[in-house]
Amino acid sequence: MLMLLSSLWLTTHARSSEYGVRWKLIVDEAADYDLPCERIGDAAGLTSSSFDRIFPWSQIRLCRIIQLPGGAHRVCYSGDPEFSSAATLGNVMVEIPRHYIKRSVINGYESRMISAGRLPGFEVDPAFVENGREIDQIYVGAYEAHIAADGRMESVSGVHPTADKTRVEYRNHARANGPGFGQFDLRTLLLIQNLFLVEHADRNSQRALGNGWGKLLQPHQTHRCARPEQGANRIITRPAKATTVAAIETGVFVGGAIQITSYEQSGKVLLAGRTLTAIKLDDPEPGFVSLHFDGPPVDTTTDMCLGGSAQKTGWADAIPGHSGHGEFHGSPPYESYRCAVKYRHMENLWGNLWCYIDGVNLANGQAFVCDDMTAYESGVTTGAYRPVALNPLLQDDNGDIGGVREIHFLKNLGYDPQQPWLALPVDYTHQGLSESPGKSRPLRNGHFGDYYYLNTKATCYVHGGGFDHYWRCGLFTLRGWATDKQKWYLYGSRLIFKPLAPSKPGN
Repeated sequence: MLMLLSSLWLTTHARSSEYGVRWKLIVDEAADYDLPCERIGDAAGLTSSSFDRIFPWSQIRLCRIIQLPGGAHRVCYSGDPEFSSAATLGNVMVEIPRHYIKRSVINGYESRMISAGRLPGFEVDPAFVENGREIDQIYVGAYEAHIAADGRMESVSGVHPTADKTRVEYRNHARANGPGFGQFDLRTLLLIQNLFLVEHADRNSQRALGNGWGKLLQPHQTHRCARPEQGANRIITRPAKATTVAAIETGVFVGGAIQITSYEQSGKVLLAGRTLTAIKLDDPEPGFVSLHFDGPPVDTTTDMCLGGSAQKTGWADAIPGHSGHGEFHGSPPYESYRCAVKYRHMENLWGNLWCYIDGVNLANGQAFVCDDMTAYESGVTTGAYRPVALNPLLQDDNGDIGGVREIHFLKNLGYDPQQPWLALPVDYTHQGLSESPGKSRPLRNGHFGDYYYLNTKATCYVHGGGFDHYWRCGLFTLRGWATDKQKWYLYGSRLIFKPLAPSKPGN
């Protein structure tokens, strides 16, 4: 009887606890930008590691979704023999349990609160509501999306994530898995941001967990083929000046993924899904450099340029625990921006590939959101989509990394009392940094540290930053530049699943 009462007290106490974080809104950029976050509520005095014992973080689990005949699915978890069996097929996902949130902006502070129970002022996180129905769990791809031979989007380790498709194409590939599957959406992103903020009490994800894949050379017009060959596994280039292996590895690194694009047709991918195996100086003769890659031989031409690419999925599998960054790669000074990163088992939520975001459409700089994943559609601003009552600033300058124009870092997040969960970026810093290059350092190292973009041509967001985006990658980086017809070797996707159809419990 005593044990039962103790268990009941613990359950009631856990459901009545509220864990939160707050920070001062930026009014005076010079005075407010670097102010730290403050843990509040039952989170006061805790550290990030404390949350491994607190719901919902304690129940965020790595799993496989195994589809069964008739549209049902079964879940098996990391640690189960079936999870790691070679015979087990299925998408590797992260299960996140339903919980409740409260976001407020009061007296110059923004606060976020999370609770296991429905406390006064709290609402169920909207990611757990589909067309009016609450869901017990949602599932997020542990890896960036790969499109399988049968056309299904999948989340698996050890493959090159698929890039160079449109948002519409990714949506269709995700839905090919069956009911409940879709591509990563705005509600799921905001859910993950909430969990991260409360757990780490830090707005800067690169500072908290790692920089990710953020400093690789775009292939266009770099390492151009100078001597064509037939049936080759290398591109022979002729650098404009003497170089070293270390200098070349500031853009690509041996063991990393590379791709080949057209010199004449910017952005056109000629060869992808390859790994750089060697860099040889003065090969085949002095003054030339050969860059070797794996896979079937190809005929090279002077229209070919070799450069960086999104890295394979699964680099983060070697990271101990559920969060952190992996081994650094390449040569100084960029090696810390050459690593896999994961948060709660989800690999590369920032860096590597920009991820298309579904469930929100843009038109002339205004956002329109939808809370029914089965109704997600491009180019729609009516019906299932409703306007967002925020007035974000436009910003279409990509800056110059480390230079005098790099001042457009995220400032504050928009707040609508009618939809408080909808925390979209709305403005950016204006600090006068034109005196000399490098003055953006305090901006990128403080506050969110994420860049802000929005123009009138965009019809959708991409998220997180790509493999060339350096310190501007981050969990809060949203780029409002893409259209639904746009494809690029830096744009990818991620799979999500919500159990809308009948399911069979895991063993």
